[in-house]
Amino acid sequence: MGNQVAKVADKTQVSNILKAAPEHWFKLSELKASLGDVPDRTLRRWLKALQDGAQLLRKGERKAARYRWAGSGETSSQTLNTLEPDLQFSPLSQSLLTRTEAPPYKRPPVTYNTQWINQYLPNETFYLSLEQRTLLHEQGKRQGIHGKARTYFQKILNRMLIDISFNSARLEGNTYTLADTENLVLQGISATGKLNEERIMILNHKEAIQYLVQNIDDLPLNENTVCTLHYLLADSLVAPNMAGKIRDEAIGVSGTTYAPLEGRARLTEYLNSLLNKAAKIEDCFEQSFFLLGHIAYLQAFIDVNKRTARLASIIPLITQDYVPQSFVDMNQDDYLKACICFYEFNRPEPLTELYVWSYLRSSVRYKVFSKVVSFDEIAALYRPQRRAIIADIIRAQVPLKTVSIYLEKHCPQDILETHQEKFKKDVEDELKHLDLPNITGIGLTKKEFLDWKQVQI
Repeated sequence: MGNQVAKVADKTQVSNILKAAPEHWFKLSELKASLGDVPDRTLRRWLKALQDGAQLLRKGERKAARYRWAGSGETSSQTLNTLEPDLQFSPLSQSLLTRTEAPPYKRPPVTYNTQWINQYLPNETFYLSLEQRTLLHEQGKRQGIHGKARTYFQKILNRMLIDISFNSARLEGNTYTLADTENLVLQGISATGKLNEERIMILNHKEAIQYLVQNIDDLPLNENTVCTLHYLLADSLVAPNMAGKIRDEAIGVSGTTYAPLEGRARLTEYLNSLLNKAAKIEDCFEQSFFLLGHIAYLQAFIDVNKRTARLASIIPLITQDYVPQSFVDMNQDDYLKACICFYEFNRPEPLTELYVWSYLRSSVRYKVFSKVVSFDEIAALYRPQRRAIIADIIRAQVPLKTVSIYLEKHCPQDILETHQEKFKKDVEDELKHLDLPNITGIGLTKKEFLDWKQVQI
C-alpha cells in the first residue's frame, strides 16, 4: 500500500513538472533529475499513462523521445494555485486606468516632471508598499541551486533567454509564440510568416540577457551599463549611430499626451541623476521597479526605451540573489495603460500591481525549473578535472571494477578534501553511463573509447 501511494505521488509530480513549463520538451533525464531514484521503466510507464489520458505529448523514439504537457500554455490555475489566475487591479488603479481610455485630445499634454523625481528620496520614498516588498522577498529568493549568482544564472540561462525574450518582445507587439522563441533562441530556427524585425528583436533580447549573466559580478547602475543594454537591444532596429547613444532629436510617445525632454546634454544629466538615485535604493525590488518606471519615463533614447527599462530592472534582482523578473503573463494593453499612468499622471500604482503580480508568477516558474534542472554544484565546480581524469582512465584502459583504486592514487590535488568522495563517485557514475556521443566533449577518440569498452567484457 505504501509503495502504491509513493508511486501515485511521483506520477503526480511528473505532471506538475510538465505543467510548470508547458512549452518545453523534456528529456527523460530532465524528468529523472527532479524525481530522484526512479527506474527508467517505471518513469516510462507513468509517462505512457499520462499520454494515454491525453495529458501528455510525445515526439521522437527511444533516447530521442521528448515529452511536453498537452495543455500547452495553461499554467495558471494548477501551477500557480496560490495566486489569482488573472490580475485584479485595485479600485484606485482601475480608476487611473480608466482615465487613459479617454482620447488623447481630452487629456492635457504633459512633459517630464522633474519635481516628481526630485521628491523621491531613496529608502524614505517607496513605490512598492511594505506588504508588496515583503511578499516579493519571500517568494523571489532563488532556491534549489546554491553558490555564486553567476553559477546559478548560467544554469538557468536558457530558461531566462526564452522567457524574458518572449515576454518582453510580446509587450512590444512581437507575434513570435513561446515555441517560436525557443526554436529561434536555442536552435537559430526562424518562424515562417514573421517579420524580420520580429526575429531581430528576439535575438537582440538574447544578446542583452547573455550580457547581464556574463557580467553579473560587475553591473553598476550607471550610464555605461544602460547604454550597453540599449545598444544590444536596439542594434539593427534603429539608425546605426543611435544604438547605445542618448538622443538629440525630439520624439513622441504613441498613444499618450506625454512629450519627453529634448537635448542630449539635458537627457544625459537626468539619466545619470536617476541612476545615481537608483543606486542608493537598498531594497532590490524597489530599486528594480524604480528603474522599470523611470528609465522608460525619461525616454533617453530614440526608441527601445521600454525594452531597455525592462532589462535594466532585472539587474538588482539577479545581482542580489533573487530570481529574475520575466514579465510572465503581463497583458500588453494593461502594461501600456499602466505606463501612460506613470507618464501622464505620475501615478505608479497600476504599474506596481502589474509588476508584483507578474513577478510572483515568474518566481514560481523558476523555482520549479530549478528543481527540474537538479543542479549539482560540486560536479559543476570540478568539471574540467573530472573530464581530464576520465580521459586518463580510458586511455590507460583501467577496468571499471578497479577505477576506485585508481582514483585513490590519482585523485587531482586541487579537489578539496571534503569534496573528494563526491568527486570520485561522480567520476565512477559518469564512466558507467558514458557513451559514444559524449566522448568528443571529453577529448577522446572513438577507437580509444571502444578499446576501453572491450576491457569491460
